[in-house]
Amino acid sequence: MGVIRGFFLVIATVLLFLSLISMTLFWTLGSSLSYNNVEKQSVIIIKDFLQDTNVTDHIQKVYPIIQLYCQNYSNYVFSLEGYTVDIPCDVALQGDDAVIEEGIKDMVHEIYYTEYDCDFLNCFNEMYIDSKGKVTPFFLISEKAYDFWNNKFHISLIASLVLLALVFLLIEKKTTMPLLIGSLLIISSLPFIKLDVLLSLFSDKTSVKLLSIFFSQAYFIAVKILIAGIILLAIGIILKIFKVGFSISDFISKIKEKIQEGREKQKQQKMQVQKKSKKARKSKSK
Repeated sequence: MGVIRGFFLVIATVLLFLSLISMTLFWTLGSSLSYNNVEKQSVIIIKDFLQDTNVTDHIQKVYPIIQLYCQNYSNYVFSLEGYTVDIPCDVALQGDDAVIEEGIKDMVHEIYYTEYDCDFLNCFNEMYIDSKGKVTPFFLISEKAYDFWNNKFHISLIASLVLLALVFLLIEKKTTMPLLIGSLLIISSLPFIKLDVLLSLFSDKTSVKLLSIFFSQAYFIAVKILIAGIILLAIGIILKIFKVGFSISDFISKIKEKIQEGREKQKQQKMQVQKKSKKARKSKSK
């Protein structure tokens, strides 16, 4: 029975570890693909990309026209990489950099909230074609992707809780549970803490920048999981220390009890000796 129980415990522990890895990955992707994070990361990446194109030079050349235009109108509309963007003039008058940055934000907003007709996984197979006839992977940084990964995170979270309950039922010494779970959390968080090192191994810097959008929150989430693991590990160590303390206390108590029992026996023996001596004296006097 113990061997079978141990076998299932190992299986459940391995599955729990894989579930924790999946949960961390899905949590990272979901959190990184929130609109605020996508906008922030995309502005940096696209702005760097536009430095190598003629878009920046074009905006710098037409900026005096923008200034004149904004004296009579409230919005300036222009095309940026095939997208029509609408810039408020109070932003446009802050400089050409502000025009580019606001234009990128407008593009990102349009891309992020685009309604895609395919299911998320089917979009890979169908290679989604936008309204302009271009094959684009923009669904990967859309609200559809955000919802998809968050749904996967909740599923993996439920699976982890179920496996956690199973491990608790299978493990014999319940006090070792915090040590086990804490260790699994710490190990599952470590690859995500050093994810930037892994990404740096790619020779294509453009790919690294694009991947950084999907894993921009990896470090912060991994640190949260790492802290939770350390706390559980500390609780497990404290329980072990208290258990050892209780064992020592019980050992000392047993020794005291034996000493006390020895003293009681000595007293009883003395009393018996005294009683015998009294009886012997009485019998002599008779």
